[in-house]
Amino acid sequence: MPRFVSQKDFNFFQHINRELLFDVVDVDVILYKIALETTAINLYGEATEKARYTGVELKALVKYPKVQPETKDGFGVDVTQNVEFRFARKMLQEVDTYPEPGDIVGYNGLFYEIDMTQDSQLVAGQPEYSTSLLCIAHLTRRSGIQIEEAGMYGGI
Repeated sequence: MPRFVSQKDFNFFQHINRELLFDVVDVDVILYKIALETTAINLYGEATEKARYTGVELKALVKYPKVQPETKDGFGVDVTQNVEFRFARKMLQEVDTYPEPGDIVGYNGLFYEIDMTQDSQLVAGQPEYSTSLLCIAHLTRRSGIQIEEAGMYGGI
């Protein structure tokens, strides 16, 4: 791709991204942001229970790397499942939200806690032409996140 990209070219790429996410891929996820102002923290800036805002439905590309079972010192097998969620930056701006580490993503009846975000997909290497946001998350236990939403995923 050439180094010189106009705003018109970038807008065209954004339009194609939107069509792909809404018309072709059509994967819905729900993002639950941490409500920092209502979460009680201790002396070290840690919180045992985190309050969360109501979920926001977003479109995303989801990539499942290989599932990694591991044995814990005679306590049986535990499964570590990491997932990559890719969000179109323009759509995040439209709903005025931005995934951050610690936020929860609900997908396919499971919940994933975001560990890291990467903002490295640039058009022509230009920082002002950032197209997507990559979130790397891990599968988390439902009991540790205090999210209850009526009718979510068919009442599961």
